[in-house]
Amino acid sequence: MNEQLAKILTIVFQPLLIPLYGLLMLIAVPQFYGYNMYIKLVVIGIAVLLMVVVPVAWYFLLVKFGVITTPQASDRKERIWAYLFTLLCYAGTASFFYAVKSYTVAHVITMAAASLATIMFINFFWKISAHATGVSGLLGASLYIAFAFGAYNPPLYVALIIICGLVCSARLQLEAHTPAQLIAGTLLGLTFMLPLPLLIW
Repeated sequence: MNEQLAKILTIVFQPLLIPLYGLLMLIAVPQFYGYNMYIKLVVIGIAVLLMVVVPVAWYFLLVKFGVITTPQASDRKERIWAYLFTLLCYAGTASFFYAVKSYTVAHVITMAAASLATIMFINFFWKISAHATGVSGLLGASLYIAFAFGAYNPPLYVALIIICGLVCSARLQLEAHTPAQLIAGTLLGLTFMLPLPLLIW
């Protein structure tokens, strides 16, 4: 893979942006708040603000003040503060959506928070790929959305599988991870997202 393409894929599928893509998938599902686009945009807007905008702003502050020394946070020890703050944002967002009884969104965010907490724990001992966890979790979330709403979209699943492969290849190309770290990240994302249907019973 071309190194420039690898860098683009790494940026586009940066773990902090993954919730945005998952939430956009929800907007496309008619059964999610029916056809009331206003309610959809309010719900998604709140989630994007708390799960994407605020964590990204925090990440840039960490880079600006030298807590994280490289944009990609190559040193696993530097990732802790970014992980911890993002985890708090996820937990707060999940609590909000449980409170307003928007359970589908709340379930997805809860499992995303659980996978992030696991990544943070593993990070103390070993470097695991958050990119691989994110994109594989996105695949799992799309399957949950299909199960919850009966909105099946096979081409989307194929596209996400291809994206998983491309992102993992990009991380290898940039020598950001070993194959074992990428496999572990992929399995982690799928492990937390695929059991999601059990939560709706």
